[in-house]
Amino acid sequence: MIVRMRTEIFAACCLLFLGASASAKVAVAAETQAPALTNPSFEDQGVAPDRAAGWSRWGNWFNREDGWTPVRSGRCILGYHHWEIPSSNDSGVYQDCAGAIMGRLYTFGIYVNPDKAKGDKKEARTIELRLESTLNGQQLTLASKSYKLADLAPDRWERLFVSGAPVNNTLRVLVIVTPAPNNGSRGGALRFDDAFIERAD
Repeated sequence: MIVRMRTEIFAACCLLFLGASASAKVAVAAETQAPALTNPSFEDQGVAPDRAAGWSRWGNWFNREDGWTPVRSGRCILGYHHWEIPSSNDSGVYQDCAGAIMGRLYTFGIYVNPDKAKGDKKEARTIELRLESTLNGQQLTLASKSYKLADLAPDRWERLFVSGAPVNNTLRVLVIVTPAPNNGSRGGALRFDDAFIERAD
């Protein structure tokens, strides 16, 4: 009887140890992984063919495209139609990422391929990448990095990125394009593909 009790106690202790060990491994894995982006290559259609699943947008002419080339991977990209923009307002896309850890440093990035403006047309001014957290119902900017279109090579995929740490477990990633200021003289376009987010520390 005593031997049986000892065996049962030993077995219970082993199960507790194995359970704790598995939980610790899951916790360590969560600590080391970056939040996941939904539909990072824009292959999946959202509520309409020009919307990418998982991404929200504002402004004009920042669309999911399944016929533009070149693509960096897959068959779809996001296309910014600068020649169609009717005002000086910016346009952008964003996504709220699950699994962010407060204080961890993350890098968000995307690849861009500029189709430069021709002749006397003006190209877009900047591409801004931004990281935000939601704090007290407001969006708090954690980090922002702007790239001038004039500094980007035409017809070549270039990696853009920004790094920052969330102040809680919320993390929003944004891509914002500011058009040329002169209405009626805009030209060119931007192709975006293969967004990513990764640990930076």
